[in-house]
Amino acid sequence: NIHKAHVIDDVISPKLKGQSFVEPREVTDHLRATMDVYFLHVGQREVFEHILAGLDAALWDLALRKASKSFSEFMGIHVSKAQTYATSINAEDVDTILPRHAALGQTHFKLKIGFAEHGYDTLLKHTQSVQPEGTELLVDSNQAWSLTDAKKALSEIEDYAPGFAEESLRADAPSSDWEVLASSTTIPLAAGENIYGLENFLQMAEAGLQVLQPDVAKWGGVTGALDLAKAMPKGCKLWPHFMGTAVGQYAALAVTAYLGKASVCEVDVNENALRSELYGTDFNIQNGCISLSDAPGLVPAPTAKALESFKDA
Repeated sequence: NIHKAHVIDDVISPKLKGQSFVEPREVTDHLRATMDVYFLHVGQREVFEHILAGLDAALWDLALRKASKSFSEFMGIHVSKAQTYATSINAEDVDTILPRHAALGQTHFKLKIGFAEHGYDTLLKHTQSVQPEGTELLVDSNQAWSLTDAKKALSEIEDYAPGFAEESLRADAPSSDWEVLASSTTIPLAAGENIYGLENFLQMAEAGLQVLQPDVAKWGGVTGALDLAKAMPKGCKLWPHFMGTAVGQYAALAVTAYLGKASVCEVDVNENALRSELYGTDFNIQNGCISLSDAPGLVPAPTAKALESFKDA
C-alpha cells in the first residue's frame, strides 16, 4: 500500500494536474488512455487497476459531497441498506460465529475450504450440524485447486448444497476449464475478486459462473461494479467481494444497496480495527443488513481520533 501511495504521488498525480473532469469515469478513462502502456511496461497493470479503483471510490465520495447528496439520494435508492453475509469463518470458530451472526439476521455463512487442515468434508459435516435453521453455507477454495481437484471436491460436497463455490479454480484458468467444471457440478460457481475488466467478467459468466464478485478496491471501483451490473447476463448475480478497511467496505455496501434484494455483500467476521473503528463505531448489522449513511458522500467521514490513531497504519 505504501508503494501504491508513492505511485499515486509520483506518477499518477502529475497526469491529472491542470485537467478538468465532470464525473469519476472520465478520470479513470483518461488515466487508462495515457498510462496503461506504462504500467504494462513496468509489469504492474494490476497495481494500476487497484489505484484506479481506489481513485474511483474517492471521486464518487468527493463528487457526492460537493453535490450535498448521499449515495442513496443520488442513485434513487428507496431502501438505503445492504444485505450482508458473514465471511472468512475459521474452522475453530464455527460453533460460536454461526449462532452469533445468525442472531444478527445474517443467513449466509462462507467457509474457506481450500486449505482445510482436516479435510473439507469433516469441516462441512460439523458446520452443518451446528448450522442455524434457515441459513445457507457458502464455500471458498481461494484458487487452491486444479480442475481435477475441483471436480472431485465439488462432487463430494454436493450433498451439503452450498449456495455457491467460490474460486474453485485459479482466476486465470482457461475458460474451457471453467466450462468443464460448471457442467460437472450442480453447485453454482462464483469468482471475481481476482478478475480484471468488464469483458473478462462477462467471459467468465459465459463460461458458467453464476455469481460475479467484483471488488471495488481491486477493479473498477463503484463505476465498474455498476457497469457490470448493467451488463450482467440473465441468471447471474452480483455479490460484491470485499476484505479491507471501512472505506472500501462501505463502497461495496453501496453497490449492494443499489442492486437491492438480488445482491448480498461480503463482510468479514474477523477483527479489523481499520474497518470497525475508523468511523468510531462497529458496523451495525440489523436483520442481516447494514444501513448506508444519509450524510453527503459515498462513505461516512472518519473521526479525527481514528485518523490520528491510524495515520501510520
